[in-house]
Amino acid sequence: MIGAERTLLSYLDAPVVIGEPDGCAVYVNPAFELRFERAVGRVPGAPLAELFEGGAREAVLRAVVVACTQGESVRFRLREGSVGFSAVASPIEAQGEQVGVVILLKEEVEGVERVLALHREMERPLDELAQTLQQLSELPGGPREARLRTLLGDAQQALDRLRKGADEVHALLTGARDSSASEKARGAGMARSFEPAALLHRIAARAERGHGGAGRPIEVVAAPGLPSLTGDPRQVEALLSRMVETRLAGAALDRLVLTARAVGTGPERALLISLCELGASGGSPDAAHLREEAAALGAELRGVAHPSLGRATLLRLRLPG
Repeated sequence: MIGAERTLLSYLDAPVVIGEPDGCAVYVNPAFELRFERAVGRVPGAPLAELFEGGAREAVLRAVVVACTQGESVRFRLREGSVGFSAVASPIEAQGEQVGVVILLKEEVEGVERVLALHREMERPLDELAQTLQQLSELPGGPREARLRTLLGDAQQALDRLRKGADEVHALLTGARDSSASEKARGAGMARSFEPAALLHRIAARAERGHGGAGRPIEVVAAPGLPSLTGDPRQVEALLSRMVETRLAGAALDRLVLTARAVGTGPERALLISLCELGASGGSPDAAHLREEAAALGAELRGVAHPSLGRATLLRLRLPG
């Protein structure tokens, strides 16, 4: 049995429980006893499952199994009464073997439950929207079939991005990022190579079809021989699309031009995508969160302006050396 003397864990204001690979508890700290009253007087030797409410038992036992058999930390959530906790179960190793597990619990802020409830409420309308798009795609074609198919394709891509974003919010809140289906799908997308010129033409065509782009053509200047980008094209496309839509919804401008070119050599080699607003004035309208999105892609987003020519926003994406 693992030794569990009362040490610094006794002074930690977060619940901690130490267990053995067979699923029995050997120690809980005072903070655990305070919040989980069933633990008082029942440790050592009590099954871990008996220290938690019914809905949490399976998650706890699963985390113990993974930590003790695979040597990996596991994140999960559980509830005790009306309080939610974020938990991490980490293996205890001795002489190259997993001899136990330590579970640290952190009380969640009040808003997390509400956000998770909103995510659950979003799932049904997202499914209904997907079914509607599928039904529309199966309708007989007509004189406008080509345009209809294009619009349906755009709508499906937008729905996919929305569902992906909702799933990632859920994964971040629950700590299930490593095992979630959305993370696996994103990992598959990140391994893809895609042509930047085709991506820019697709963004421009969709913006021109939209209400904001009506009568305001977007020029694309990108050589077909540009080096391919490696990553998730959906994330790059979503970022650039929001930037274009912001321009079209803002102040008047003479022309909007999307350009792409390769710059630099070796480790400094990059693809520079420019969004040029001819005739526009003032600073870049991009919000801070767009710059944060660019940084998450390993890219840099910055703006330049000229009093008479207009302004441009530069997105610098690193290329393999």
